[in-house]
Amino acid sequence: AVSFATQPGFCSRFIIDLHLVAMEEDTTTNYRIKDIVFFGSARRILLQSANGPCPLLAICNVLLLRNQIKIQQDARYISFNELVEIVSGFLFDSNQGGGDSPSPNTADLRENLTSCLDILPRLNVGLDVNCQFGGATAFEFTREMAVFDLLDIVLFHGWVVSKQDELAHSLLANLSYNQVVERLIAMQEAQGRQQQQASQLAPAPGEDGSASAAAHAADAAPRAADAAGAPSAEDDAKVVQEGLIIQDFLDRTASQLSYDGLLALHDIVRERQLGVFFRNSHFNSMLKYEGDLYLLCTDISFAHSHVVWERLDEVDGDTSYCDANFKVNQSGSDEAANLVAAQAAQDTLFAGGAGGSMGGMEDADRQLVLQLMQEDLQQQDAARRPAAPAQQPALPQLAQQQPAAAGRQQQGLLDGQTGRSSDRDATNKKKCCIVQ
Repeated sequence: AVSFATQPGFCSRFIIDLHLVAMEEDTTTNYRIKDIVFFGSARRILLQSANGPCPLLAICNVLLLRNQIKIQQDARYISFNELVEIVSGFLFDSNQGGGDSPSPNTADLRENLTSCLDILPRLNVGLDVNCQFGGATAFEFTREMAVFDLLDIVLFHGWVVSKQDELAHSLLANLSYNQVVERLIAMQEAQGRQQQQASQLAPAPGEDGSASAAAHAADAAPRAADAAGAPSAEDDAKVVQEGLIIQDFLDRTASQLSYDGLLALHDIVRERQLGVFFRNSHFNSMLKYEGDLYLLCTDISFAHSHVVWERLDEVDGDTSYCDANFKVNQSGSDEAANLVAAQAAQDTLFAGGAGGSMGGMEDADRQLVLQLMQEDLQQQDAARRPAAPAQQPALPQLAQQQPAAAGRQQQGLLDGQTGRSSDRDATNKKKCCIVQ
């Protein structure tokens, strides 16, 4: 049998496989809890599994970081229904007021509270949010927005049109995303009418050179359009021109975060303010600290990582990951990041005798696995350096020196493991696996 220690990338697959059983417990109605440190105080945050209700999780994480709601210390998972009960209770307790004396404000408050309590149980399928391009806090008001108002949580986005682009700003500043989509549909319809009109004006075979027929057709087409109540050629031309300007802005800001939006966020978010950031139909808990913006890392792949925050400082997704003290992760490559992840997994799985499927191993075997994990990742890290080839042959010799019984036991440990990996989004999910 071939020793598993000699297989390339063994540690990355090994760490993922060790957590497969735990990850199977993460569903859209059951969510993992992670303990972190927030400005020197212990906090518990929620992690998002595949297709999880990110609106509710972002809201709950803001409340948890504020210490306004709490989760039992011995709980490792929490259900969606429990989250709804916790937030509903907080909504009710924090918005009591007005006594027995009725007033217009009290009536509005009760109506909004009733609406929020009706919306919360449906947050596992998303939230109806329609951002406007004029500012970082501009959203079309919907019933769902009342949830953020009653919880005193500000909802932000970074899809803002630049004031220096006068044409685009004049068109988009007062429009919402849904209205922009309607403008683009109107542009396509106008382009279709222009193409149809152009085909009607084209001279038929054998009639080229007939200037009078072409002039008659050009004169009759606008009259027919006006008679039928269709838009004129001038109206269609204006709709197409505006639509092309809108389409150009959307193409330049396909990440739904513009440079002007990032500047607007830095201006409007207060120091140490916690809020919710909306981008690409996803909701993140956001914090401003020492002038920088950070997003809370809540993907399930961060469950055993020291990484807590993602610095929001680029519009193209090339961001940095930080620990609980906002120190940037120094891993400069996939191999170095895997080494960091291996250390985090080692601390979680083996400290204090914990370890799920590894719990029954002897101490010597446990140490051997840790040693092989470290050696394998160090070999991968050294492979990218010029002097690396001279050091690589040491690992097979190390594996051959181990007792045969221990090797068979560790090989049996890996038998039947699948090597599955999570299905993640296109932009940041690769990085998430790196810092696991």
